[in-house]
Amino acid sequence: MSSENRATSVKEILIEMKTLSEICVDLAFASLMYFDKLLAEQVMVIEKKIDNLHSSLLDHLSLSIKSKSQAEQLRIYFKIGEATNLISDSAADIASLVLLDYEVQDEIRHVQRFMEQVVDLVQLNETSPLCGETELSCDTHDMLGIDIIGIFKPGEIFSTEHDEIMESGDMLVFRGPLVNINEFISLAKGDISSIEEARYKIIEEGDFEPEETLHYHQDLLVTMKESAELLVDLAYLYALEGPSGVKKLIWTTEDKVDKLQNELTEEVLRLFKTDLMDLKTLMAYLRMADSFEEIADAAIKIAFGVTAQHKPYTLLEEVVDDSSEVVDYIIVSKDSSYIGKTIKEVELTDDFFQILAIKKKGRFFFLPDDKKLIRAGDGLVIKTYSSPDEE
Repeated sequence: MSSENRATSVKEILIEMKTLSEICVDLAFASLMYFDKLLAEQVMVIEKKIDNLHSSLLDHLSLSIKSKSQAEQLRIYFKIGEATNLISDSAADIASLVLLDYEVQDEIRHVQRFMEQVVDLVQLNETSPLCGETELSCDTHDMLGIDIIGIFKPGEIFSTEHDEIMESGDMLVFRGPLVNINEFISLAKGDISSIEEARYKIIEEGDFEPEETLHYHQDLLVTMKESAELLVDLAYLYALEGPSGVKKLIWTTEDKVDKLQNELTEEVLRLFKTDLMDLKTLMAYLRMADSFEEIADAAIKIAFGVTAQHKPYTLLEEVVDDSSEVVDYIIVSKDSSYIGKTIKEVELTDDFFQILAIKKKGRFFFLPDDKKLIRAGDGLVIKTYSSPDEE
């Protein structure tokens, strides 16, 4: 990834800022989980690039304002720029712990197994069928439900380009559900001979439920991270479409994140004071709690930086559609093939996607149970990691 800002228009700048901020959070969390300084340094590079993009965005928007009405119309883009910059700053705060040698206990790494989306690393073996392919050509998004965040090439070159050719020795940074992650690792190591075989194994294995359970503070961290990320998704959805009930869900979730931060802070301080947690792990929990709360605040800026009288925002629609993560809201029709299937069964249908929330009888349930059945008339908030050829 070049350090130069290639974006030359407001649309291009916003797309790049949104995509890079999403990458930044994933890389930061992975850097802490694996105590990887190379990842942490890359977070800082991306954070600096987002700072530069934000400055460029402000210049472009300021020069575009010719009247008070136009200033009001452009307000949402100032807010999105501010919010994505805040998200990348929060990610950099997490990664900075790694650069300060805050290696955490294994117990904090354990929480990834309980998250909807796991970030992981794998080195590409020369026997892997991925060698010589690109993310675009092997279609890991739609075939495996895996999003390749970036590729570290020998010599510490990091690429986020979808047409980058993968070669033996490359370190792949990727995300997806745990079952999908495990099969992708086998594919990258050459233990599985084809993309099709990996897809079959993912669908055949179904959902994964860890036998062990989380401690209270671990569960608080998982819930807080996923709630903050959900809030960003809901914010873009509300800014674009404003579906009924989402506004209340946003405020409820934001309030939940605040409460989770307080509970997590109190619990890890208690563990530290009773010698059940070391200082560096305590600092990691506190830093992550602060960062996820800041991400939630950024989401509020996105959601309510728009006013009803200035909708629709054609440019905003294009920005969201052209970025790497896309959130949509659909109503399940009477003839839908989803009817009678569980959340997990639908997520594995055709192209992999994630159901963030389901609306039943006017009430939203976020991060619903995988076994919950879908009925006609249900509303689904779905998230896809768009294929490169769709961008």
